[in-house]
Amino acid sequence: MDGPGFPAVRRETPPGSESLAGVWTPDHRKLASIGMRISGSVSSHGFALNMDPDLSVCTTFTACALPGVRMTSLAELAAERGLPTPTHSEVRDTVARAVTAHLTPG
Repeated sequence: MDGPGFPAVRRETPPGSESLAGVWTPDHRKLASIGMRISGSVSSHGFALNMDPDLSVCTTFTACALPGVRMTSLAELAAERGLPTPTHSEVRDTVARAVTAHLTPG
């Protein structure tokens, strides 16, 4: 995904509310979900980035236990800007570079 990318924000979770962990667009559509689970002494964590799913299914349930949340995808964001949908390899490589840069000391 060489190029401008897409604007994204982090949302703070108000006390007593369902978690807003994830990646959001500035207009509060959810692009990626982030999760963690601890079972016994083992932790599991990961994220799901919506690349080009059928988002119509997201209207049949309450996504992430957050009523009124609209899910989005990289394909939808690209279409809104008149850009081609990023390929799986472009997204994979971009995510790998970002994670590596963030975790590299320095």
